Amino acid sequence: MEKVKINIGNKEYFCDVYKTEEEHKKGLMGVEYLAPDQGALFEFKKEGTYEFWMKNTPLELTQISINNDDEVEYVYQATPNDETLIPFNNCKYLLEVNRTTDIQKGDEFEIDDSDDLNKY
Repeated sequence: MEKVKINIGNKEYFCDVYKTEEEHKKGLMGVEYLAPDQGALFEFKKEGTYEFWMKNTPLELTQISINNDDEVEYVYQATPNDETLIPFNNCKYLLEVNRTTDIQKGDEFEIDDSDDLNKY
């Protein structure tokens, strides 16, 4: 799986990238631990409205929608194992990280491709 380092707001995360429909559906289901500097980055072919849920995901996560302008569009505090579909509008990327309140709407998002991240 592809890995990237991202910068968002004043945070830095090392993320697995989920690009295919199959990867989008599975996401972090069944994952019981996520390091503080790790995340999941869902990438879409085009900006749109995408729905996410927390089915079989026991982690307390923050879900962050990023638009085509590489800005945070929406921040949602997800409930573990919740099967409610939450729509994210104007979404090009969706970032899932451990629950945090630091990241806010309008924060800048950048994929840092300067390192060989497959070593992480």
